[in-house]
Amino acid sequence: MRKIKIITDSTAGLTQEEAAKWNIDILYLTVEIDGKVYNPKTDITPEGFMDRMAETKELPKSSQPAIGSFVEAYEKYTAEGYEILSIHLTEKLSGTVNAARQAADMVEGNITVVDSDYTARGQAFQVLAAAEMAQNGDFSVEEIHAKINDIRDKTKLYIVVVTLDNLIKGGRVGRMQGFLGSLLNIKLIAKLTDGQLEEETKVRSNKKVLQYCLNLVKDEPQKIQHLDVVHANGLNLADEFISETKEITGLTEIPLFFADPVISTHAGAGAFAFMYYTD
Repeated sequence: MRKIKIITDSTAGLTQEEAAKWNIDILYLTVEIDGKVYNPKTDITPEGFMDRMAETKELPKSSQPAIGSFVEAYEKYTAEGYEILSIHLTEKLSGTVNAARQAADMVEGNITVVDSDYTARGQAFQVLAAAEMAQNGDFSVEEIHAKINDIRDKTKLYIVVVTLDNLIKGGRVGRMQGFLGSLLNIKLIAKLTDGQLEEETKVRSNKKVLQYCLNLVKDEPQKIQHLDVVHANGLNLADEFISETKEITGLTEIPLFFADPVISTHAGAGAFAFMYYTD
C-alpha cells in the first residue's frame, strides 16, 4: 500500500473536518493589518478579519508560507516514508507554489508540487480528490496527478466583486476602471482563466448580477458534478444564487463557505464566488 501525503495551503478553504477526514496538511498564508500579522489558523476568524479590514484605511497585506515551513513539512513526511503531492493556488496570484518548488528542491524524497491554476474551492476540488485517492492506497502519484489535472481542466470559477476598492489598491485592475466602477456603481464579474482573473462582464445591479450568474450555470453545456459558493460578507447574494441554482441544476447540496482572509483581502466586502466542475 502506497503512502502519499497531500499538502495544500489555506486559500483552498478546506474545513477542519475535511482536513482531518482526508489527512491533509495545510500551510497557512498570513495577513497583516496595521502592522500586525495574523495567522488564520490561530489568530483570526474569517468573520473577524472582515471586521478588522473595514476598520483600516490600508489594504491588508498577505504573505505566503515561508520556504522553511515547506521544508519542515516535506522533511517530516518524507522521513515517515511518504511520497508528497503538494497542491497550491495559482502562481499568477501568489508566490506560494514557487516557494513550494524551491523547498522541494532542498529535500530528499519523492515530492511533486502542483500549481492548481485555481484558488478557494476551485483548488479544493483537486485537493480533496487527490486526498481521497491517496487514502485509498491503490493509486500512484502519477495517477492522482492525472486525475486532478482532469478536474482542473473541467473547473470554472467566477467571482462577483461589488466594490472595486480592494482590487484597485491591490493593483488587480486599472485605476481608471476602478474609478468608473465606483462612480457608476458597477459590479464586476470576473472569471479565473489560466490562473489569473479576467473580466467577464460588468453590470449595475444585484438583480443583473444574479441573472448573469444563473445564466452561466444554466447554459453550461456539460453536467455540473459539484458546485461550491464562497462569500466575503456577501451572504444575501450568495444565498439567493444557491437557491436558484439548485432549481436549475437539480443539485441537492451546494455548500457555502466564508472566504479565506487572503481572498477577502483582494475581493473586498460583499463579494461572492462560485466554482464548479463538470463531467
